[in-house]
Amino acid sequence: MAQVFDPHDVFLSSAFRDFTEQRRRICALDPGRIWAVENQRPDLDQTKGASPFFIVDQLLAQIRQSRIVVCVLRDRYGTSVFGDAEENESVSFLETEIYQAAVFHNNVRIFLMEPFSPSEKLKGLLDLVRVLRPGLVPDRARPERVILDQIKRLLDSSGPTWRRASRLSVRSLVGRLALRRDDPNAPLEFLDGTFRTVRKMPDREHIRFLLEGLAGEESIEKRLTRTWIAIRELGSAPYNDAKFKEYLPLWNDVLGVWSSAAAWYGLHGHLYAGRLAAVNSQLVIRSRMESTASRNTPNYIQGTKGARASEYYSIAKLMPNRAQREHYLDLAEQDIGQALQAADDEPAGFLSIRGHIRFHQGRIENALEDFTKARELSERRGPGAVAETDADLALVYLRQGDARKALRMLRESAAALENANRPNFAIRVRKRLAFALLKSGRPFQAWRELESAYEMASDRQVFDQITPTMELVHWLGRQIGR
Repeated sequence: MAQVFDPHDVFLSSAFRDFTEQRRRICALDPGRIWAVENQRPDLDQTKGASPFFIVDQLLAQIRQSRIVVCVLRDRYGTSVFGDAEENESVSFLETEIYQAAVFHNNVRIFLMEPFSPSEKLKGLLDLVRVLRPGLVPDRARPERVILDQIKRLLDSSGPTWRRASRLSVRSLVGRLALRRDDPNAPLEFLDGTFRTVRKMPDREHIRFLLEGLAGEESIEKRLTRTWIAIRELGSAPYNDAKFKEYLPLWNDVLGVWSSAAAWYGLHGHLYAGRLAAVNSQLVIRSRMESTASRNTPNYIQGTKGARASEYYSIAKLMPNRAQREHYLDLAEQDIGQALQAADDEPAGFLSIRGHIRFHQGRIENALEDFTKARELSERRGPGAVAETDADLALVYLRQGDARKALRMLRESAAALENANRPNFAIRVRKRLAFALLKSGRPFQAWRELESAYEMASDRQVFDQITPTMELVHWLGRQIGR
């Protein structure tokens, strides 16, 4: 839990056109705290050669580390990320900022300033934000003087402080959204079926450029951001409209990437942007496609009942009481049973998921049976796959009291996963190793393993694997100089 102090801890959204004087007056409220791109980062100028995705990355990084995000809107949707003319309907820098704030940030304020006459694109974006974060968009616009006064009071009531990294806000936000699921059986779809209210067809070249650019990209946040832009490009061709059937394969690919990245980022409980909604939409899309992807491709795996079972299992761990946890585990077990029935020759991943469900249900012998079968099947897939299943078996041995065997397997698994270039899975195994060490009476070794896992997860933005315990350990280590 690294503590960071940045005097510019208030991010001001980047809407410029016909809004320069208003922005100047907003910044003048507290120039020492308000971060505005034209003041702090004049190098982020597309007209002067700055790469559009470099600009996006820098803006979103600033949002992530800011304590408050202030978005003041009047009529403009913003400048296109791809440098297109306004009429070409491409996704704007402003939309990427609002997406980052609405989906990931816990402290966002949106203001609508008179005269408020939004374009159709801006209206559509605000409709989407209302789905993602009910209550975030005000019901009506206010005069400039009222908004300036509201921002001033916001600043006065929230002075700059030593603060935790924003992933804590992400976990707090997602946890609250998870608890609001009244009916987990409801057919929840991605963005609640909200598409773009534009007439121009999606630009296939833009989408391919975005997906190809993800090859080898290790940053989970960048994967989400690029995929969001692709999803919004596709939003003008809804997957539930028969007229746009030709775009279904692209929808399937893009949501597959989102589903995987959202899981590692920790968006399990997010109502309409999390993995559950993405997988549900993929299942709908698959049912409408004439042919599906190969069963061996990652995107196929992400869009199966097995993926949904994995997501139900992850949501179960967020639930505060036993009844809710058991309900989600039951849903997970139903889906994984169907996935195993439909699997052909490689059900190892599904068996591992069922093993974890059974383990958390207290059915240890059944879990051991699933993990053992998965281990046998994984041998043909290489040392990385074997290491994953060995780490699962180690959980059972630790529960059964064989700590020595569990420790040996976890150490070997962590090393093998790192050698196989599967660091996200290695983080998870190091957490298990730390727990096993702690249970074996070796707290300082456990501390070192948790610190190592924390640093790896933080660097890669694998926030799903960062727990409050790890953050506490990291904070305490900083306090005592370790």
